[in-house]
Amino acid sequence: MGFLNFFFITYEKVEKVATMSETWRERLSRRRLEIGIEGPEYDYIQKYIEFYCSEADRRCKEIDMNKTVDEVINSMKDEKFDMFTKGVIDSIHKKRDYDPHDEDKKEIAPLTS
Repeated sequence: MGFLNFFFITYEKVEKVATMSETWRERLSRRRLEIGIEGPEYDYIQKYIEFYCSEADRRCKEIDMNKTVDEVINSMKDEKFDMFTKGVIDSIHKKRDYDPHDEDKKEIAPLTS
């Protein structure tokens, strides 16, 4: 797992703070409101999170095969991450025939990996 180093100057001394890298799932959780994912749609994503994570992993490998998934995610600025994540979510929603805006859509059986 990678670490990012930040230095803070407080009260005339320098403090080094190590911050762990975030997984796609962790960053989704932190940025979900900015992305526009909430309520029943977020609950649905959490229920089937393994499908969304697999798609995010696959797309990260398409971006850079030489980096780990976490390295690709951490290299993204928030705007790029948000667009990437919307694409991941839209793709899996479509594969699962899930429309968060259609109250008549029923859940389907889980996809096989």
